[in-house]
Amino acid sequence: MNRSKKIFLLISAVFILLMIYFTVDIFSRTTAPWKRKKKSTSTEQVTDSTRTDTESGQ
Repeated sequence: MNRSKKIFLLISAVFILLMIYFTVDIFSRTTAPWKRKKKSTSTEQVTDSTRTDTESGQ
């Protein structure tokens, strides 16, 4: 194996290891949609029933 092929393989291996590291890091920081807890209805945003019309200035 010549020198340029060894360098290419080394850089390729480092790149693949970095991609694996970043993939594992991203997956450890996120939650899969099917593993998320369901939101209860008490935590949902309630609309204000006394809201006034913004165009009429009331």
